[in-house]
Amino acid sequence: MLKKAFLGIFLALLFICVQAIFNAINTQSAYLFTKEYPAFGSEVIKVNLNDGRIKINVIRKGKENRVISSSLFSGVFLKVQNHYYTFGIKRLNKSREVDFTFRNFYIDSLRTKEAVYISDDRGILELDSGKSIYLSSLLLGQKIR
Repeated sequence: MLKKAFLGIFLALLFICVQAIFNAINTQSAYLFTKEYPAFGSEVIKVNLNDGRIKINVIRKGKENRVISSSLFSGVFLKVQNHYYTFGIKRLNKSREVDFTFRNFYIDSLRTKEAVYISDDRGILELDSGKSIYLSSLLLGQKIR
């Protein structure tokens, strides 16, 4: 009896994983999200999803339109409805340091080509002046492709 229960749970998890892989392989889209912060300037996030691979470019600019920080995340993703689960490497500010990371976020797009990006791992940006800026977990943008 217990063996049948574990078999059912295993088959359900296998079905969810296969569906996530199939959805990721059939996804081809790109998004551009922007956010203005009065304390330091703006942030631009470009998300490119292509056949199970993902690239996320993050550029933060100061009030003088000078780049404060940038990062590139590239890897693979699984897609369950509008939820994305990514595995990949992250490079910061043209440095040679590379971090292996796992990220998850939610993107929903409307028929008007507008999009919403929701992530709970955005954190805090520390500026050179010593100020700390809380980054928004909700970004609005547009669907490019």
